[in-house]
Amino acid sequence: MSANDYYRTLGVPRNASDEEIKTAFRKLALKCHPDRNPGNKDAEAQFKEIGEAYAALSNPEKRKLYDQFGAEGLKAGAGRGPGGFGGWPGADLGDIFGDIFDNFFTEAGGGRRRPRARRGADLKYDVEITLEEAFSGVKVPVNFDRTEVCEVCGGTGAKARTGLKKCATCRGAGRVQYAQGFFSFSQTCPDCGGQGEVVATPCRDCGGSGRQKKSVSLNIKIPQGADEGAVLRVSGAGDAGLREGGSGDLYIQVHLKHHPHFERQDLDLLYDCSLNVAQAALGCEASVPVIEGHKTTIRIPAGTQHGRVFRIHEKGMLAPGAKKRGDLLARVRIEIPADLTPRQKELFEELCGTFGHEPPRVEEKSFFKKILG
Repeated sequence: MSANDYYRTLGVPRNASDEEIKTAFRKLALKCHPDRNPGNKDAEAQFKEIGEAYAALSNPEKRKLYDQFGAEGLKAGAGRGPGGFGGWPGADLGDIFGDIFDNFFTEAGGGRRRPRARRGADLKYDVEITLEEAFSGVKVPVNFDRTEVCEVCGGTGAKARTGLKKCATCRGAGRVQYAQGFFSFSQTCPDCGGQGEVVATPCRDCGGSGRQKKSVSLNIKIPQGADEGAVLRVSGAGDAGLREGGSGDLYIQVHLKHHPHFERQDLDLLYDCSLNVAQAALGCEASVPVIEGHKTTIRIPAGTQHGRVFRIHEKGMLAPGAKKRGDLLARVRIEIPADLTPRQKELFEELCGTFGHEPPRVEEKSFFKKILG
Protein backbone atom coordinates (compact mmCIF):
# COMPACT_ATOMS: atom_id res chain seq x y z
CA MET A 1 0.00 0.00 0.00
CA SER A 2 1.10 3.52 -0.69
CA ALA A 3 0.59 6.30 1.84
CA ASN A 4 0.75 8.85 -1.03
CA ASP A 5 -2.05 7.30 -3.09
CA TYR A 6 -5.11 6.94 -0.90
CA TYR A 7 -7.23 5.43 -3.68
CA ARG A 8 -4.65 2.74 -4.23
CA THR A 9 -4.41 2.17 -0.49
CA LEU A 10 -8.14 1.40 -0.35
CA GLY A 11 -8.13 -0.38 -3.71
CA VAL A 12 -10.80 1.79 -5.32
CA PRO A 13 -10.84 3.91 -8.52
CA ARG A 14 -10.60 7.70 -8.30
CA ASN A 15 -14.27 8.05 -9.25
CA ALA A 16 -15.42 5.65 -6.51
CA SER A 17 -18.62 6.57 -4.68
CA ASP A 18 -18.73 7.27 -0.97
CA GLU A 19 -20.36 3.86 -0.37
CA GLU A 20 -17.65 2.07 -2.36
CA ILE A 21 -14.96 3.82 -0.33
CA LYS A 22 -16.67 2.92 2.91
CA THR A 23 -17.13 -0.74 1.89
CA ALA A 24 -13.50 -1.06 0.80
CA PHE A 25 -12.32 0.51 4.05
CA ARG A 26 -14.48 -1.83 6.15
CA LYS A 27 -13.03 -4.95 4.52
CA LEU A 28 -9.42 -3.82 4.80
CA ALA A 29 -9.78 -2.50 8.34
CA LEU A 30 -11.30 -5.74 9.61
CA LYS A 31 -8.50 -7.70 7.95
CA CYS A 32 -5.67 -5.58 9.38
CA HIS A 33 -7.18 -4.66 12.76
CA PRO A 34 -4.62 -5.09 15.60
CA ASP A 35 -7.07 -7.28 17.54
CA ARG A 36 -6.90 -9.81 14.73
CA ASN A 37 -3.14 -9.45 14.19
CA PRO A 38 -1.54 -9.23 17.65
CA GLY A 39 2.15 -8.38 17.44
CA ASN A 40 2.10 -7.95 13.64
CA LYS A 41 3.85 -4.64 12.98
CA ASP A 42 3.14 -4.75 9.22
CA ALA A 43 -0.58 -5.14 9.83
CA GLU A 44 -0.45 -2.31 12.35
CA ALA A 45 1.22 -0.01 9.81
CA GLN A 46 -1.30 -0.98 7.12
CA PHE A 47 -4.14 -0.39 9.55
CA LYS A 48 -2.87 3.15 10.14
CA GLU A 49 -2.52 3.85 6.39
CA ILE A 50 -6.04 2.55 5.75
CA GLY A 51 -7.46 4.86 8.40
CA GLU A 52 -5.50 7.82 7.07
CA ALA A 53 -6.79 7.16 3.55
CA TYR A 54 -10.38 6.79 4.71
CA ALA A 55 -10.18 9.90 6.88
CA ALA A 56 -9.24 11.87 3.76
CA LEU A 57 -11.54 10.31 1.16
CA SER A 58 -14.66 9.99 3.33
CA ASN A 59 -14.72 13.76 3.96
CA PRO A 60 -15.93 15.64 0.84
CA GLU A 61 -13.81 18.74 1.59
CA LYS A 62 -10.68 16.73 2.31
CA ARG A 63 -11.23 14.52 -0.76
CA LYS A 64 -11.58 17.55 -3.02
CA LEU A 65 -8.38 19.02 -1.65
CA TYR A 66 -6.59 15.68 -2.01
CA ASP A 67 -7.78 15.25 -5.62
CA GLN A 68 -6.37 18.71 -6.49
CA PHE A 69 -3.14 18.79 -4.52
CA GLY A 70 -2.50 15.26 -3.22
CA ALA A 71 -1.32 14.34 0.28
CA GLU A 72 0.91 17.44 0.46
CA GLY A 73 -2.15 19.58 -0.13
CA LEU A 74 -3.83 17.99 2.91
CA LYS A 75 -0.79 18.72 5.05
CA ALA A 76 -0.71 22.31 3.85
CA GLY A 77 -4.34 22.74 4.84
CA ALA A 78 -3.93 21.15 8.24
CA GLY A 79 -5.00 24.30 10.06
CA ARG A 80 -8.22 24.95 8.17
CA GLY A 81 -10.58 23.44 10.66
CA PRO A 82 -11.05 21.49 13.87
CA GLY A 83 -8.81 18.43 13.89
CA GLY A 84 -7.04 19.50 10.69
CA PHE A 85 -6.81 17.69 7.36
CA GLY A 86 -3.48 15.92 7.84
CA GLY A 87 -2.65 12.71 9.69
CA TRP A 88 -5.22 10.61 11.49
CA PRO A 89 -6.11 12.45 14.71
CA GLY A 90 -7.64 10.60 17.63
CA ALA A 91 -10.89 12.55 17.34
CA ASP A 92 -11.44 11.11 13.84
CA LEU A 93 -10.82 7.56 15.01
CA GLY A 94 -13.88 7.43 17.18
CA ASP A 95 -16.10 8.66 14.35
CA ILE A 96 -14.64 6.24 11.80
CA PHE A 97 -14.49 3.03 13.84
CA GLY A 98 -17.46 3.78 16.03
CA ASP A 99 -19.56 3.41 12.89
CA ILE A 100 -17.72 0.57 11.19
CA PHE A 101 -17.11 -1.81 14.09
CA ASP A 102 -20.36 -1.10 15.90
CA ASN A 103 -22.14 -2.32 12.79
CA PHE A 104 -19.84 -5.31 12.58
CA PHE A 105 -20.62 -6.47 16.10
CA THR A 106 -24.34 -5.65 16.15
CA GLU A 107 -27.31 -6.79 14.14
CA ALA A 108 -27.93 -4.92 10.94
CA GLY A 109 -30.34 -2.10 11.72
CA GLY A 110 -31.19 -3.55 15.11
CA GLY A 111 -29.15 -1.21 17.24
CA ARG A 112 -28.20 -3.96 19.73
CA ARG A 113 -26.39 -7.24 19.51
CA ARG A 114 -28.32 -10.50 19.69
CA PRO A 115 -27.15 -12.76 22.57
CA ARG A 116 -24.49 -15.05 21.10
CA ALA A 117 -25.17 -18.77 20.87
CA ARG A 118 -22.30 -20.98 22.00
CA ARG A 119 -21.84 -24.60 21.05
CA GLY A 120 -21.27 -27.04 23.90
CA ALA A 121 -17.90 -28.65 24.53
CA ASP A 122 -16.90 -31.98 22.99
CA LEU A 123 -16.26 -34.88 25.35
CA LYS A 124 -13.93 -37.91 25.11
CA TYR A 125 -14.42 -41.37 26.59
CA ASP A 126 -12.16 -44.44 26.45
CA VAL A 127 -13.58 -47.96 26.13
CA GLU A 128 -11.69 -51.26 26.33
CA ILE A 129 -12.95 -54.33 24.49
CA THR A 130 -11.65 -57.82 23.72
CA LEU A 131 -10.31 -58.87 20.34
CA GLU A 132 -13.31 -61.16 19.92
CA GLU A 133 -15.66 -58.21 20.51
CA ALA A 134 -13.71 -56.14 18.00
CA PHE A 135 -14.03 -58.98 15.48
CA SER A 136 -17.81 -59.17 15.57
CA GLY A 137 -18.78 -55.74 16.92
CA VAL A 138 -20.32 -55.08 20.31
CA LYS A 139 -22.51 -52.67 22.26
CA VAL A 140 -20.77 -51.24 25.30
CA PRO A 141 -22.27 -49.17 28.14
CA VAL A 142 -20.71 -45.73 28.49
CA ASN A 143 -21.22 -43.87 31.76
CA PHE A 144 -20.05 -40.27 31.99
CA ASP A 145 -20.97 -36.79 33.22
CA ARG A 146 -22.02 -33.95 30.93
CA THR A 147 -23.75 -30.58 31.21
CA GLU A 148 -27.38 -30.43 30.14
CA VAL A 149 -29.89 -27.60 29.81
CA CYS A 150 -31.40 -26.76 33.18
CA GLU A 151 -34.92 -28.19 33.31
CA VAL A 152 -36.14 -25.50 35.69
CA CYS A 153 -35.18 -22.35 33.76
CA GLY A 154 -35.00 -23.89 30.28
CA GLY A 155 -31.42 -22.72 29.82
CA THR A 156 -32.01 -19.00 30.45
CA GLY A 157 -30.29 -19.06 33.84
CA ALA A 158 -33.01 -16.79 35.22
CA LYS A 159 -35.50 -17.48 37.96
CA ALA A 160 -39.04 -17.97 36.72
CA ARG A 161 -40.70 -14.74 35.49
CA THR A 162 -37.62 -12.60 36.14
CA GLY A 163 -36.02 -13.16 32.72
CA LEU A 164 -33.00 -11.32 31.37
CA LYS A 165 -32.08 -7.67 31.21
CA LYS A 166 -29.79 -5.65 28.98
CA CYS A 167 -26.20 -5.48 30.21
CA ALA A 168 -25.54 -1.99 31.57
CA THR A 169 -21.83 -2.11 30.79
CA CYS A 170 -22.02 -2.73 27.05
CA ARG A 171 -25.66 -1.61 26.61
CA GLY A 172 -26.56 -4.91 24.98
CA ALA A 173 -23.77 -4.89 22.36
CA GLY A 174 -21.76 -7.68 23.99
CA ARG A 175 -18.52 -5.75 23.43
CA VAL A 176 -16.95 -2.64 24.86
CA GLN A 177 -14.73 -0.25 22.89
CA TYR A 178 -11.85 1.95 23.90
CA ALA A 179 -9.32 4.17 22.11
CA GLN A 180 -5.59 4.21 22.61
CA GLY A 181 -3.46 6.61 20.62
CA PHE A 182 -4.11 6.11 16.93
CA PHE A 183 -6.12 2.90 17.37
CA SER A 184 -9.59 1.92 18.44
CA PHE A 185 -10.07 -1.49 20.06
CA SER A 186 -13.02 -3.59 21.09
CA GLN A 187 -13.19 -6.53 23.47
CA THR A 188 -15.76 -8.90 24.92
CA CYS A 189 -17.79 -7.31 27.68
CA PRO A 190 -16.41 -8.52 31.03
CA ASP A 191 -19.80 -8.39 32.75
CA CYS A 192 -22.02 -10.33 30.34
CA GLY A 193 -19.33 -12.41 28.64
CA GLY A 194 -20.37 -11.16 25.20
CA GLN A 195 -24.04 -12.11 25.56
CA GLY A 196 -25.37 -8.54 25.77
CA GLU A 197 -27.74 -9.63 28.53
CA VAL A 198 -27.42 -10.52 32.19
CA VAL A 199 -29.69 -12.53 34.47
CA ALA A 200 -31.91 -10.40 36.68
CA THR A 201 -32.42 -13.11 39.35
CA PRO A 202 -30.41 -16.33 38.96
CA CYS A 203 -32.12 -19.71 38.84
CA ARG A 204 -31.57 -21.56 42.11
CA ASP A 205 -31.08 -24.96 40.46
CA CYS A 206 -28.28 -23.98 38.04
CA GLY A 207 -26.98 -20.82 39.77
CA GLY A 208 -27.67 -18.72 36.68
CA SER A 209 -25.53 -20.75 34.26
CA GLY A 210 -28.52 -22.28 32.46
CA ARG A 211 -26.88 -25.70 32.58
CA GLN A 212 -26.50 -28.55 35.08
CA LYS A 213 -24.10 -31.47 35.46
CA LYS A 214 -25.82 -34.81 34.89
CA SER A 215 -24.69 -38.45 34.90
CA VAL A 216 -25.53 -40.16 31.63
CA SER A 217 -25.47 -43.79 30.49
CA LEU A 218 -25.44 -44.66 26.78
CA ASN A 219 -25.06 -47.91 24.86
CA ILE A 220 -22.51 -47.34 22.11
CA LYS A 221 -22.21 -49.67 19.13
CA ILE A 222 -18.60 -50.55 18.35
CA PRO A 223 -18.58 -51.76 14.73
CA GLN A 224 -16.90 -54.97 13.59
CA GLY A 225 -13.21 -54.70 12.84
CA ALA A 226 -12.56 -51.75 15.17
CA ASP A 227 -8.81 -51.43 15.74
CA GLU A 228 -6.71 -50.07 18.59
CA GLY A 229 -7.05 -46.28 18.81
CA ALA A 230 -10.13 -46.08 16.55
CA VAL A 231 -12.31 -43.03 17.35
CA LEU A 232 -16.09 -42.98 17.00
CA ARG A 233 -18.13 -39.76 17.05
CA VAL A 234 -21.58 -39.60 18.64
CA SER A 235 -23.07 -36.37 17.33
CA GLY A 236 -24.75 -34.12 19.90
CA ALA A 237 -23.88 -36.31 22.89
CA GLY A 238 -21.44 -33.80 24.43
CA ASP A 239 -22.08 -30.81 26.69
CA ALA A 240 -25.16 -28.69 26.05
CA GLY A 241 -24.61 -25.31 24.41
CA LEU A 242 -25.67 -21.83 25.50
CA ARG A 243 -28.44 -19.79 23.91
CA GLU A 244 -29.55 -22.72 21.73
CA GLY A 245 -26.01 -23.05 20.43
CA GLY A 246 -26.27 -26.81 20.04
CA SER A 247 -24.55 -29.60 21.96
CA GLY A 248 -21.01 -30.77 21.45
CA ASP A 249 -20.08 -34.27 20.33
CA LEU A 250 -18.94 -37.33 22.24
CA TYR A 251 -15.79 -39.05 20.97
CA ILE A 252 -15.28 -42.70 21.88
CA GLN A 253 -11.71 -44.05 21.60
CA VAL A 254 -11.35 -47.82 21.35
CA HIS A 255 -8.63 -49.80 23.11
CA LEU A 256 -8.06 -53.55 22.74
CA LYS A 257 -7.31 -55.79 25.71
CA HIS A 258 -4.24 -58.02 25.54
CA HIS A 259 -5.06 -61.38 23.96
CA PRO A 260 -3.43 -64.58 25.25
CA HIS A 261 -3.03 -66.12 21.77
CA PHE A 262 -3.31 -63.56 18.99
CA GLU A 263 -1.38 -60.47 17.99
CA ARG A 264 -3.23 -58.19 15.59
CA GLN A 265 -1.46 -56.90 12.48
CA ASP A 266 -4.03 -54.76 10.66
CA LEU A 267 -6.56 -57.37 9.41
CA ASP A 268 -4.22 -60.32 9.98
CA LEU A 269 -3.88 -62.27 13.22
CA LEU A 270 -0.52 -63.71 14.29
CA TYR A 271 -0.42 -66.91 16.36
CA ASP A 272 2.71 -68.54 17.76
CA CYS A 273 2.50 -72.30 17.09
CA SER A 274 4.79 -74.16 19.51
CA LEU A 275 6.47 -77.39 18.32
CA ASN A 276 9.07 -79.62 19.90
CA VAL A 277 12.26 -80.61 18.09
CA ALA A 278 10.94 -83.96 16.96
CA GLN A 279 7.73 -82.46 15.50
CA ALA A 280 9.67 -79.86 13.55
CA ALA A 281 12.19 -82.43 12.28
CA LEU A 282 9.77 -85.23 11.39
CA GLY A 283 6.69 -83.17 10.48
CA CYS A 284 3.28 -83.30 12.11
CA GLU A 285 -0.21 -81.90 12.23
CA ALA A 286 -0.72 -78.88 14.50
CA SER A 287 -3.95 -77.52 15.97
CA VAL A 288 -4.38 -73.74 15.60
CA PRO A 289 -7.16 -71.71 17.33
CA VAL A 290 -9.42 -69.40 15.29
CA ILE A 291 -10.87 -66.10 16.54
CA GLU A 292 -14.47 -67.42 16.39
CA GLY A 293 -13.62 -69.94 19.13
CA HIS A 294 -13.01 -73.20 17.26
CA LYS A 295 -9.75 -74.70 15.96
CA THR A 296 -8.31 -75.64 12.59
CA THR A 297 -5.53 -78.07 11.68
CA ILE A 298 -2.47 -77.31 9.58
CA ARG A 299 0.14 -79.68 8.18
CA ILE A 300 3.72 -79.04 9.33
CA PRO A 301 6.17 -80.56 6.81
CA ALA A 302 9.35 -82.35 7.95
CA GLY A 303 12.33 -80.08 8.47
CA THR A 304 10.32 -76.98 9.34
CA GLN A 305 12.57 -74.21 10.67
CA HIS A 306 12.01 -71.94 13.64
CA GLY A 307 10.13 -68.76 12.65
CA ARG A 308 8.48 -70.14 9.51
CA VAL A 309 5.00 -68.69 8.94
CA PHE A 310 2.04 -70.61 7.58
CA ARG A 311 -0.79 -68.50 6.15
CA ILE A 312 -4.38 -69.63 6.68
CA HIS A 313 -6.50 -67.56 4.33
CA GLU A 314 -9.55 -65.60 5.54
CA LYS A 315 -9.28 -66.59 9.18
CA GLY A 316 -8.22 -63.16 10.44
CA MET A 317 -10.17 -60.00 11.35
CA LEU A 318 -13.16 -58.62 9.49
CA ALA A 319 -12.77 -55.20 7.88
CA PRO A 320 -15.02 -52.42 9.26
CA GLY A 321 -18.28 -52.29 7.32
CA ALA A 322 -17.15 -54.83 4.71
CA LYS A 323 -17.01 -58.58 4.08
CA LYS A 324 -13.26 -58.47 3.46
CA ARG A 325 -11.30 -60.56 5.94
CA GLY A 326 -7.64 -60.91 6.83
CA ASP A 327 -5.57 -64.08 7.28
CA LEU A 328 -4.40 -66.12 10.25
CA LEU A 329 -0.62 -66.38 10.38
CA ALA A 330 0.76 -69.39 12.28
CA ARG A 331 4.40 -68.72 13.19
CA VAL A 332 6.44 -71.76 14.23
CA ARG A 333 8.23 -71.59 17.58
CA ILE A 334 10.48 -74.59 18.27
CA GLU A 335 10.76 -75.26 21.99
CA ILE A 336 14.00 -76.74 23.31
CA PRO A 337 13.45 -78.89 26.41
CA ALA A 338 15.21 -77.56 29.49
CA ASP A 339 15.10 -80.81 31.52
CA LEU A 340 15.61 -84.23 29.89
CA THR A 341 14.85 -87.65 31.29
CA PRO A 342 17.74 -90.14 31.24
CA ARG A 343 16.18 -91.88 28.24
CA GLN A 344 15.68 -88.62 26.32
CA LYS A 345 19.27 -87.66 27.07
CA GLU A 346 20.46 -91.03 25.78
CA LEU A 347 18.48 -90.62 22.55
CA PHE A 348 19.81 -87.12 21.97
CA GLU A 349 23.35 -88.37 22.47
CA GLU A 350 22.76 -91.08 19.88
CA LEU A 351 21.24 -88.51 17.53
CA CYS A 352 24.24 -86.24 18.02
CA GLY A 353 26.52 -89.09 16.96
CA THR A 354 24.56 -89.61 13.75
CA PHE A 355 25.43 -86.05 12.78
CA GLY A 356 29.13 -86.77 13.22
CA HIS A 357 29.50 -85.01 16.55
CA GLU A 358 30.60 -86.45 19.83
CA PRO A 359 28.18 -85.69 22.66
CA PRO A 360 29.65 -83.29 25.23
CA ARG A 361 31.19 -84.92 28.26
CA VAL A 362 30.08 -83.57 31.62
CA GLU A 363 32.75 -84.04 34.29
CA GLU A 364 31.29 -85.23 37.57
CA LYS A 365 32.71 -83.33 40.54
CA SER A 366 34.03 -85.26 43.49
CA PHE A 367 32.50 -84.81 46.90
CA PHE A 368 35.35 -82.50 48.03
CA LYS A 369 35.24 -80.48 44.77
CA LYS A 370 31.54 -79.93 45.23
CA ILE A 371 32.17 -78.64 48.76
CA LEU A 372 35.03 -76.40 47.63
CA GLY A 373 33.07 -75.16 44.65
